[in-house]
Amino acid sequence: MGKRYYCAYCDRSFKDDPEARKKHLSSLQHTKNRADHYNMYKDPEVILKEESTKIPCKWYLSVGDCAFGLGCRYSHYTPPMIWELQRLVAIRNQSKLNVTPENGWPNPDDIIKEYFENNTSTSSTDDFVYPTWNRPLELHDYSMLPPSLWPITPESLANTTTFKEWG
Repeated sequence: MGKRYYCAYCDRSFKDDPEARKKHLSSLQHTKNRADHYNMYKDPEVILKEESTKIPCKWYLSVGDCAFGLGCRYSHYTPPMIWELQRLVAIRNQSKLNVTPENGWPNPDDIIKEYFENNTSTSSTDDFVYPTWNRPLELHDYSMLPPSLWPITPESLANTTTFKEWG
């Protein structure tokens, strides 16, 4: 049967040869489908800028459908959708600003940057205070405890030969 080429934008397959592929990729339908796909991932600020300059589509607002679909030169966004876009853009712009603790939440990027800049030096283990574990009173009478029940000390953690006795 031969190789087939599948176009995910157009949801169709055809014979895979250079001439057929070139013809398909340059077709108006493929170009429109590809543009529609990437328009779904546009930044809300760009969408708001484009849609606020357009006149609302009378067919889309009255009937709920438009023969031109995504290629319509009029806006298919309702006023509540435009309001939601404005709110989303405002939230994004506010989060981009460097907010100080006095007037709101700090910027997460600044927190991460500060953390990695200030924690580049390694601290010595001498500064660390090791917790001490005491043997329960019930076990003080038993002198021949297995290694798994010995109290943990910093020396026992550093000495890995004791772990070989566990078995």
